[in-house]
Amino acid sequence: MQESELPIEAGVGSDRVRSAALHQLPWYAIVYEGPEHRVAALNAEFLRVLGGFDPVGMRAADFLVGIAGQGVIEIFDRAYAGERAMLDRIRLAVVTPHGHEEEIVLDFEVGPFRDRHGEIVGVLGVGRDITAAVRREEADAAAAAELSRRYRRATDVIDEVQRALLPARLPVLPALDVAASYTVGGAEQAAGGDWFDVLPLDDRTVAAVVGDVVGHGVAASAVMAQLRAVALERLHAGAGVAEVVAALDRFTQVVPGGAGSTVCVVTLDLPSGELRYCSAGHPPPLLAGGTGGSAYLEPSGQGPLGEAGDRRVLTARLDDGVLLLYSDGIVERPGVPATRGVVELLRTATAAVADELLPAFSPPSAVDRVTVQVLERLTRETGATDDVTLLALQRVPALEPFRLERVVGPGDVAGVRASLRAWFRPGQVDERALSELDQILTELVENTVEHAYGGTGGPVTVCADLAPSGDLTLTVGDRGPWRPPARSVQGRGIGLAAVRQMSTAVSIDHEHGTEVTVHHRPWKPSRTSVPRAPATPPGLADVYFEEHGDRNVLRVRGPIDAAMLEELQSHLALGTTPGAPDLAIDLDDVTVLASSAISALRVGLQHARRAGVSARVRCRPGSVAQQVLALAGIPTDAGH
Repeated sequence: MQESELPIEAGVGSDRVRSAALHQLPWYAIVYEGPEHRVAALNAEFLRVLGGFDPVGMRAADFLVGIAGQGVIEIFDRAYAGERAMLDRIRLAVVTPHGHEEEIVLDFEVGPFRDRHGEIVGVLGVGRDITAAVRREEADAAAAAELSRRYRRATDVIDEVQRALLPARLPVLPALDVAASYTVGGAEQAAGGDWFDVLPLDDRTVAAVVGDVVGHGVAASAVMAQLRAVALERLHAGAGVAEVVAALDRFTQVVPGGAGSTVCVVTLDLPSGELRYCSAGHPPPLLAGGTGGSAYLEPSGQGPLGEAGDRRVLTARLDDGVLLLYSDGIVERPGVPATRGVVELLRTATAAVADELLPAFSPPSAVDRVTVQVLERLTRETGATDDVTLLALQRVPALEPFRLERVVGPGDVAGVRASLRAWFRPGQVDERALSELDQILTELVENTVEHAYGGTGGPVTVCADLAPSGDLTLTVGDRGPWRPPARSVQGRGIGLAAVRQMSTAVSIDHEHGTEVTVHHRPWKPSRTSVPRAPATPPGLADVYFEEHGDRNVLRVRGPIDAAMLEELQSHLALGTTPGAPDLAIDLDDVTVLASSAISALRVGLQHARRAGVSARVRCRPGSVAQQVLALAGIPTDAGH
């Protein structure tokens, strides 16, 4: 509609025809007069919205609730001054003096209303009711959001179930490197049916199992969990590999969903390298690399679980190569014939053992290279429609017992930690497990410096031994008499409690000096094909400020022990002076938090309260910092 068509007396035909046409329009039409925007006329569609109430003579703001807050009055003012405007999806609440209430959504166009002389005398508004369409869109959006919420919840549950059913942690053993990778194939976020286990049986024997239940989804995972439990129980009870498979065969009579599943059970004699294995319909293990070359072991030639017949026990020998157990999803990939798939697996695994696939960013151990790089390389282009499990084992020279004797002072703990870390093979222990060991060792050594030698330091002996079961015995001893603290310092005294929390057992002997013995079970995670970011150097500690708008963030990184205490204290004092902005103390990247650092942190928080500064501590749930601060009673917020 052009302004030339707007004069009140313009048009062709009688007033009656024009009035009838106006009232039959499927749009809203309304005319406001004067600078106060009082209603002069409106059509039947607008009257319908008002429940029959006639607002002629009223100001727009008197019956269209909310237009002032949405800037509509200002738009009317500009239209009265000669401008035109389009309002898209404006939401108004209509409230009349008669009690009629209705919310409407409309697209509205306004412009100046002129008399026969072309003078602006008011505002003309024409609109289209889109309330029903918007409500449908909102209902669809709400339904989609609910479906998305349910999907996220379902996938979160599936993910949690999957993590609970499979071993998230692999044992760390003195004479064997172990690694595993697992990925679910087929439907997105469906729970899988593959499983794997590594179990030390005695001082010289380790068992390994890989199984594959038919299909995937919740039902397959339920069957898998039951079969896995049966296999573990039998191995714990001392059953041989054929007896374990026979027990699984019998179990399929109780759980019919287990029939058709495949499994391979292996035992490895570590001193000799002798392998004994028994399979039920499962592809044969692969020996990759080593002086003997790469080859698949002899297949059992027997059917899956639930089929009658005796199970054969076959033998082989593992020398310096890698033993790879796998599920058929890695060879039966989309568009890849099984015959080609087995050849590709052998070639790729051999290259991974020789560190020829990705040498620039390659894991240090052959088992990690095989389980991570083989999965990435073979599924990169084809993907996988079935679950894929890779479990690799390699015999290595056994770790000799660790022993360190040296004079240790307040600033020397980092060197002790570094020596113990260097004792493990590269990549043998997960960084999170090493951080727990760092925390344990720091508490024990700093306690020795403080209590046995009065804070000046003295001779300390640190011994460690990793048993064939995967249990680590760590002993820290001194030659001085036990000296209780001269005074109680709030925040101190929780060190031993933290050590107990992170250990399986702790004992203290005061007969000759003080000797604390800790039992701890280090671990490494089973992995997916997602590459890991480079690890932060474990010995690097730092404390620094970052400004974030109206607050400061104090970043604390690495091991915070006695050597870093003064720097931590000075930063806390600077950040908690009167008038300072809010302070967030970020401990996400802390690997060690000694008792002295906890005491400094508590004092800093007290200074903040007295200075009127809002200070909060944040750290990742389950991290070393969160565990020890929980013991100290210092509240924390969840970190990143």
